[in-house]
Amino acid sequence: MASPLTKTGHPRIGGAVPRFSWRPALVVLAILGLTGWSAWGTEFDLVELLSSTGPIERFISGMFPPDLSIRTLQTTARGIMETFQMSFLGALIGAVVAFPLAALGTAEVSTAGASRGERVLKAVPYHLSRFVLNVFRSVPDILWALVFVVALGLGPFPGTLALAVHSAGVLGKLLGETLEAVPSRPVEALRATGASGLQAFLFGRLPQAMSGFTSLTLYQWECNIRSATILGFVGAGGIGQQILISMNLFDYPKVATLVGATIIVVLVVDRFSAAVRGRLVY
Repeated sequence: MASPLTKTGHPRIGGAVPRFSWRPALVVLAILGLTGWSAWGTEFDLVELLSSTGPIERFISGMFPPDLSIRTLQTTARGIMETFQMSFLGALIGAVVAFPLAALGTAEVSTAGASRGERVLKAVPYHLSRFVLNVFRSVPDILWALVFVVALGLGPFPGTLALAVHSAGVLGKLLGETLEAVPSRPVEALRATGASGLQAFLFGRLPQAMSGFTSLTLYQWECNIRSATILGFVGAGGIGQQILISMNLFDYPKVATLVGATIIVVLVVDRFSAAVRGRLVY
């Protein structure tokens, strides 16, 4: 298609000149302002970072060669196994707790025709479950670990409970949004045929969200692998506790072995989870 001619008879190059809009400009200025304010508040100094590489180089050089002795490998294997068990059980318990809370925290398709009392009865469990999930999710898992360590003592059990509570909050929020985002026509069709609210949920809404729920649970398991390592720093078991002990003893070759094993496990779990999620049918 030929370009339109200008008044001088020459073809116009390109399209119309876009109008200037204040909204994108204000958004960009706000982002730049927040960036500068955050850098000032955190004393962010890239020059100091680049000029202070000596201690980092000494720390990294002290980690090589890694300690591959039989005793260190046995300690690493026990820590990795404990971390794996904590992350898996935490994700599983979190999913079991999150499912009913997410179901209660899912908004109904329509409340038209319901009396005021019925709407209140439906709103109470909805807001209560949302509040519980917000509490579970708002408190970081490491703080949950501190709470359970104080209550139950050191070890992997309080770390598992901390991962389970935080996983329940995250999965409950995401599953609730997944349930609300599924197409509502199957649910409305079941309600039109006389199905109860529970039946419409079980046979209309839930089957559409199961693949997403499985995928989210697997992803949370991946996150728990990383989180379980950090929880060991507060005495909640896992390989993180071994890393902390080795750091305090300045045994950097052993730290290298522990960190390397953790990276390998995280990569393996990530690949396994990605392969399973790729086979899910949405």
